[in-house]
Amino acid sequence: MTGITGVYKRWPTREACIRHLESVRWGESPICAYCGSAHVARHRELTREDRWQCWDCRKSFSVTVGTIFHQSHIDLQRWFLLISLMMAAKKGLSSLQASRDLEMRQKTVWSMMHRVRKALVDDGGLLAGIVEMDETYIGGKPRKANRRKDDPPGGQGVTTKVPVVGAIERCGRVKAKAVTKAELTGQDMEGYVREMVASRDTILTTDQHPSYGGVNKFMAHRTINHSISYSERDLFAVIFGATHTNNIEGFWAVVKRAIYGQFHHISQKYLDLYLDELTWRYSERKNPDRFASVLHLAVKPQCA
Repeated sequence: MTGITGVYKRWPTREACIRHLESVRWGESPICAYCGSAHVARHRELTREDRWQCWDCRKSFSVTVGTIFHQSHIDLQRWFLLISLMMAAKKGLSSLQASRDLEMRQKTVWSMMHRVRKALVDDGGLLAGIVEMDETYIGGKPRKANRRKDDPPGGQGVTTKVPVVGAIERCGRVKAKAVTKAELTGQDMEGYVREMVASRDTILTTDQHPSYGGVNKFMAHRTINHSISYSERDLFAVIFGATHTNNIEGFWAVVKRAIYGQFHHISQKYLDLYLDELTWRYSERKNPDRFASVLHLAVKPQCA
C-alpha cells in the first residue's frame, strides 16, 4: 500500500498530484466536469495550467470539481498524505494525531477526514455465503458521581449508548449501521437482514436474540447459544463451518478499540460516517493498495 514516503516519492509536487488525479478520473480522455462534453482543452496560461476549458458550456474547470477535493485550499499532497495515514491505521486515526503529523489545524484536518469518509461508500452488494450477524452498543459509560442526578434518566440498567447492527461474511466484507433502540424489533431485524444479506446461497448465523426468530422463514438460519458455548460443530460443520459469531464479534472489537483508543468520542450525528470508514477499511483489508481505491472513490462526482 502507498505509505507516506511513497506519496512524497511519487507525487513530490502539486503538478504531479494534479496529473495523477486527472489520470485516475479521466484516463486519456478528459471530459467537462459540468456538462460531460469531451470538447475540452487545457488552458495555455502558465498560471492556470491545472484548468481546463469546455467549448460547449464555456465553463472553466479543474480535475477537483465535484470531488471531495473541490473548493479546498489544502494542497493535494497533504490530502494524499492524510488518505495514506487513514488507510494505514487499522483502528482509526484521530484528527489530533493527524493534525500533528501534517502540521495543520485540528479542525481543518477533522473536516478533511469527514470528506474522505463520505467517499467511502458501500458498493451496495449484498453479503453472501456464510454470514454472521449481531448487534452491539456504542458510546461512553455514564460518569459516576456522588449525586444520583448524574445517573442516566430511567434508573439503574438504562443505557445511553447507541445500538449498531452489523453483518459480516466469513473472510469477506462487513456492513454496519446505527439504529435506535426502538428499531430492534423482530420486523426491524428482518428488514436489516434483507438490506444487508442475500437470501439465496446464504447461511446466516446469529445468537439467540428473539428478534431473529422470523429470519428462517426466508433464509437458512443457524443460532449459537452463548450461555453454553461460543462455537459449536455439528454434522454440517465440514461443509458450512462451525456455528459461531466470532468474526462479527472481532469486528465489534475493532470498532470499540477505535472509539475508545483513537476517536474517544463520536456524536450520534456522525456515527454512520465513522462506521463507513471502519467497515470499508475492514472489507478492503486484503487489498494491497487501498490508497488507489480511495482515490477512485474520491474523484467520483457524487462525493462532492
